Amino acid sequence: MQSGQQSSLQVNLQGFTVWRICLDRVLKSGFAGSFYPAGAEELESLVKRLLHNECQPVENAVGMVVPHAGYVYSGKTAGYGFSSAPDDVSTVVIIAPSHRYPLTGETVFDVDFLETPLGKCPVDRVVANSLASEMDTVVFNEHSLEVMIPFVQVRWPEAKVVPVVLGTRPNCRKTAELVQQYAPDAFVIASSDLSHFHLLYIAEKLDREVIKAFLSLSPDRITDDIEACGRWAIQTLLIIAELRGAEKAIELDYSTSFDAGAGATQVVGYFSGLVTK
Repeated sequence: MQSGQQSSLQVNLQGFTVWRICLDRVLKSGFAGSFYPAGAEELESLVKRLLHNECQPVENAVGMVVPHAGYVYSGKTAGYGFSSAPDDVSTVVIIAPSHRYPLTGETVFDVDFLETPLGKCPVDRVVANSLASEMDTVVFNEHSLEVMIPFVQVRWPEAKVVPVVLGTRPNCRKTAELVQQYAPDAFVIASSDLSHFHLLYIAEKLDREVIKAFLSLSPDRITDDIEACGRWAIQTLLIIAELRGAEKAIELDYSTSFDAGAGATQVVGYFSGLVTK
């Protein structure tokens, strides 16, 4: 983690004025220039193109699943999710799987800002600190989390985020209950790609099973047997949806890396979908 800009804090102690220099804890982008453009203008223009104007926001949606590959591959499908999400969002809880660090349980990032070429996206420290009292804290660059941030910055410029990253064996119900306790009105994003590196027809079959499980709104159908790197993020979202009384899941878009111009023998699947009251 790298420190950001300095800020001054004035503290009065027994009649004396003491000035302390505080450093914002800023997590710099680790994937600008690879998963998405490094230039601010190019990135903003791309995200705006990926946000589909024909989509109507679903104002009673409580959360969504969106993919996290490079924008050239999964940006279109992710765009359907962000375009269909509610307009009035002030806090976004992003639940993402760890690819870059060996985690087992559930964690929350201990930073003040996540920085992209579009600027610094603030973390909701009230919610993050509350979660940190109940789960471990970490700081590292994770693409499944970071690729969400430019979409958040363009779609909801004033929103704060809560970065939650799950390991291989998290307690999804505990995580969901904590999110519901400390951020009951937050919009929840489950970051996940689907099957990886299969022949196209096999990928499509495997992916359809995951999508059917999501549409059932049944957390118990999200198991080790399904092929989705963010399976536990999806299960956590479905438990939160259950706690909030969600009644419907909607499929927005499905695509594969083959649709984006890659080959048909090492296919990755992408899906976006909403859960609504």
